Amino acid sequence: MASLKRLERAPLLHKSVQDALKDFIVSRDLEAGDALPSEGELARQLGVSRTSVREAVKALETIGLLESRRGSGVYVATFSFDPLLESLPYGLMKDSKAIEELLDVRCTLEVALADNMIARRSPEQLADLTVNLEAFRAAAEAGQPLHGPDREFHKLLARNLDNRVFIGLIDVFWRTYHRAAMSIDLVNVDPVATYRDHVGIYDAFARGDAPAMRAMIDTHFHGIRTLLAQQRGGERSTTPD
Repeated sequence: MASLKRLERAPLLHKSVQDALKDFIVSRDLEAGDALPSEGELARQLGVSRTSVREAVKALETIGLLESRRGSGVYVATFSFDPLLESLPYGLMKDSKAIEELLDVRCTLEVALADNMIARRSPEQLADLTVNLEAFRAAAEAGQPLHGPDREFHKLLARNLDNRVFIGLIDVFWRTYHRAAMSIDLVNVDPVATYRDHVGIYDAFARGDAPAMRAMIDTHFHGIRTLLAQQRGGERSTTPD
């Protein structure tokens, strides 16, 4: 078994231990589910205390790299967007410009994948989207929050791509936008228009019209960008000289 290089003690020893563990995973080509040496063995090889190893493991669990199993040991974790989902919104709260930039990235991805989405659409997918739009319409007309049907619509649209990373990114972008938008009191003043945007995207998708679908996606995100720009304008107008 490959050993780890002993560490020099430093003010940020726990960070050095984290880096050493990450290097060990890469150098050994470990995959999700593979076990690391025991806590005691890691401490011995690195020349640090078990407490330092324990703190480093906890930190790497927080970012989704490792997982501890009670009575079993420490393992390489299965990839997940959850740590990013939990931390990203806090970096964007109160920053409508950053949220706008995030939306630009998401719009670019969805527009770029429109052709692939259309090529892989199926009757079952269209049926599920129709059900989703009914729930979307009911929520919009009742003035209820749209985050549930909105998020589900875009995930359904991308479902047949069989691209776990892209679907995960939809979650990252949507949930980040939703949380951050709530923190800056961004209000959708026309939920029915938002519903109609999604109907337009669906109609183009269903008939296989990629240019129209791309245009509708861009129109939809343009409306959100306008709201954010107005919010930023309001922030500037209320800022003392």
